[in-house]
Amino acid sequence: MTRAALLVCVGGSPEPVAFSIECHRPARIVFFASRDSRGEIETKIRPLTSWRWADQEIVTTPNHEDLTTCMQSLIDGLPAALANLGASTDDLIVDHTGGTKPMSAAVVLATIHMRVAYSYVGGKVRTKGGLGQVLDGSEALLITPNPWDLLAVDLQRTLARQFNRAHFAEAAATAEDAARRVGERLRPLFLSLREVCEGYARWHAFDFRGARTALQRSAPKLADWIRASQKSDLDAFIATLTRDVARLEALVPAFHDISRGAQPTCGAMAALVRDLVAQAERTCRLAHRPDDAVARLYSALEKLAKAALAAHGIDNSAARPERIPELLREEFAARYADRDGGTLRFGLVASYRLLEALDDPLGARYAASAGQLRQVLDIRNNSLLVHGWRPVDEAVFDRLFVLALAFLGITREELPALPLMPEA
Repeated sequence: MTRAALLVCVGGSPEPVAFSIECHRPARIVFFASRDSRGEIETKIRPLTSWRWADQEIVTTPNHEDLTTCMQSLIDGLPAALANLGASTDDLIVDHTGGTKPMSAAVVLATIHMRVAYSYVGGKVRTKGGLGQVLDGSEALLITPNPWDLLAVDLQRTLARQFNRAHFAEAAATAEDAARRVGERLRPLFLSLREVCEGYARWHAFDFRGARTALQRSAPKLADWIRASQKSDLDAFIATLTRDVARLEALVPAFHDISRGAQPTCGAMAALVRDLVAQAERTCRLAHRPDDAVARLYSALEKLAKAALAAHGIDNSAARPERIPELLREEFAARYADRDGGTLRFGLVASYRLLEALDDPLGARYAASAGQLRQVLDIRNNSLLVHGWRPVDEAVFDRLFVLALAFLGITREELPALPLMPEA
């Protein structure tokens, strides 16, 4: 393994340090030393090796017997030392042979989150019946990669918790961080999961086209990795993910057409509204943002009414007075006339009242719960994100959520569910 820089502990016998330098032949070296062992670099180590490195830095610990102090010295001093040498952690191999036991442990702990390799000088011949120091001349170098493939379990658990709580952007950042640190075997997994998380983040922000692109690209790669690694605990996740890719195939053209003013079909609008209600529930239950969730439910109810009115040839943003039933025409003309005087513009409650007057099934559902809807909307309208100062809580969301399901004519179990990553 070729690395341009070496971090090595100084202390104890100088021979293993010199042997490591001779084997690795680094252009730049960071010595980790105590106040007492700093002088050994020039007096004992350099004379033992024929290799002449180009540059060096020394990080000194004030207490070579205290693990915390040693770690803090490296955390504070190593980045500056590497910067002074023009090196990065990607260039680094860490030799933890020399120094005191706290110093040796510290260089591992302080670099465990980096993409470094580790080096240890051992040997077959030791003093004290094979339990003591390696005898000079019998040294052997052992190089191991950073054990991040084992440690990545914790990052994968964090990533799963973030995703399962609808914190998609945070999950994507965790996956990207993991992909930078793990080895070649796990890197494709985390890169695919990052793209999956980015796809759901786009979906949650109503970028259906971007979400479809991300999930279409990542789902096959993730499925291939799962198949090759035989990670059966991700089978259910990939099955739901594949289903969601198919759902997006239908949602993308529907959203594209409707957002550009095209007349929505009942099926297309129902699918979009159902998706919006599902997102609202995730936002409240998983991400714990009831204000945002209530806003999504309000939008879903508004769009549901708009689609139902469109089937009657009425646009609630520019309705002709003659399209309004006689029972409501005079009232609507007085209350909702647009500035041009020729059309009417009205909102959610008026739309549902109009649907009731038109004998529309959605209007009948509204009539059965009009009082409840008005109460909830009054709270919503006086909330912090609308016209008032009182934050909306989960109880308000629950009341509006039940009404949204009733207006849609579905149960909660019929809403599309989020894929769940295994957290174990």
